[in-house]
Amino acid sequence: MRTLIVVAVLALVCSWGVAQIGPRYVIELRSQGGGTVGMAQGRVQLAGKGMALIRFQGLRVLAVDADSEAYSGEAVRGWPAADVLLVLPAAAGHYEGLAPLRALRHGMPVIVAETPVEMQAAQTAHAMQAAQAAQAARTPGAAGTAADGPQLYPMQVWNTLDLRKQNTRLRVTAMAGAPGTRGVAGFMLEMGNSRSSYRLYISGGQDEAVTLAQRLPGADLALLPAREAPLLLVLNRGAPAAREPAALTTAGYAFTAIRR
Repeated sequence: MRTLIVVAVLALVCSWGVAQIGPRYVIELRSQGGGTVGMAQGRVQLAGKGMALIRFQGLRVLAVDADSEAYSGEAVRGWPAADVLLVLPAAAGHYEGLAPLRALRHGMPVIVAETPVEMQAAQTAHAMQAAQAAQAARTPGAAGTAADGPQLYPMQVWNTLDLRKQNTRLRVTAMAGAPGTRGVAGFMLEMGNSRSSYRLYISGGQDEAVTLAQRLPGADLALLPAREAPLLLVLNRGAPAAREPAALTTAGYAFTAIRR
């Protein structure tokens, strides 16, 4: 009897633990097109100063440097169409809050890094109020909803977001930085399915190529921030990069999902 009780308790604990494992957010997007066939192919290309557009099997992800000069209400209206917006972690003293995003279409998913307390103190009071008001109004599960504007998905380190648009699957993971750093350093985007996928790491800070390759052995490609255009770095399964980072262009870089 005692053994049965112990087994029952362990089963309950295990079931509770399994229930806690999983993505923080799950998004299902509608698609008007047909299903995708053949090899899963994609492209990452420069979409403006401080912006990169990732296209993969009908899914469009726009990554924006929060410190970019293009991050303003006027500029947002001219951004390319996308299914998801990824706002990269901001540097202290430059980020001016989430207010410019109000120009985006209603309900558009926007992935942001939760701001560390010490970085919040470095922001201006106006920026903090704008960010907090926008987050309170549009964060999933928050009381009340805004009349218009995007839907925010704040992420802490190791949080994941799973998104599906018809046959295309995307998992976004908020990644930690090098030892000794705090907060979200960047995001890992894994696109594909259980058989093949492609892993693109988008950094919000300066990372050395060799260190980055060793820290992220599962990544296939990395985008590093730069003043004019993100730098593209092809990773070699954890080994030092075969070549130096190159500036991302409007022509872009084509990739194909890799069998895992």
